[in-house]
Amino acid sequence: MKDRLASFLAYLDISQRKFEANCGLSNGFADKVGDSIRTNNLNKISNIYPELNTNWLKTGEGEMLKPQHNKVQDSKIQNSTVQQGNNITNNDLTAIKELMSPIFSLMEKKDEQILEVLKIIDVLKSKDEQINKLIAMVERLK
Repeated sequence: MKDRLASFLAYLDISQRKFEANCGLSNGFADKVGDSIRTNNLNKISNIYPELNTNWLKTGEGEMLKPQHNKVQDSKIQNSTVQQGNNITNNDLTAIKELMSPIFSLMEKKDEQILEVLKIIDVLKSKDEQINKLIAMVERLK
């Protein structure tokens, strides 16, 4: 179980100490965990990291993460909130994602506008080249 927990911490990119603090576990818990885990400790972990498949943690069977979770975003949002001393629920994550949706749409629109501006710049460069050629021709005629 210790190796599986270490894999999960590596996935989260957090230290054992931070994990233990986030979950309210004793210092050194991650080093001392054996082949079994107390139900109350498992519940603490599951409440803070709902994306973790606790059956996988206990037995090694199945996938590390529950399939219904957005793997990276959920855990990163969870971690930043826990660091501030607050708890976040799955409903909160869903609400955050819904609030972020218009922002992502605006970002896509901004990207489209940037592409349009780049096209205009290319046209202007081409016109500049044509003007410079005309100026050179006029100067030769003088």
